[in-house]
Amino acid sequence: MAVFEQTDGDLTIRGGQLVLVTDVAQAAAIELRNKFLFVEGEYFLDTREGMPYFKYVFKKNPDTLVIKSIFSQIIRAQQGVKTLLSISVTRTPDRKAKFSFRALCDDGEIIAGGSDQPFIVEPK
Repeated sequence: MAVFEQTDGDLTIRGGQLVLVTDVAQAAAIELRNKFLFVEGEYFLDTREGMPYFKYVFKKNPDTLVIKSIFSQIIRAQQGVKTLLSISVTRTPDRKAKFSFRALCDDGEIIAGGSDQPFIVEPK
């Protein structure tokens, strides 16, 4: 009998049963990815929720220090994140902002991620 396993986000289907992700770093990475994909104004019940990209990032001359501060606050406030190890926000020549970060989780694993890259849990 073949064992069927499919992983997508925070659920795994293993042998026909749903299994939740319980790994602290993996759960934190999923939550952070979702937060950074959720744009302020998208949710019709409360347009104040989400990342304020249009206020601070998608504008003519964005302040990278303000963006870095906002992103740092989001990462530090994430349940399961112990310490923000590094974060960088840069502007590319084509006027796009890119960011990357590394954060230490409560279980000792490190999450690395950012724009145009997956949120990866690095082994201990």
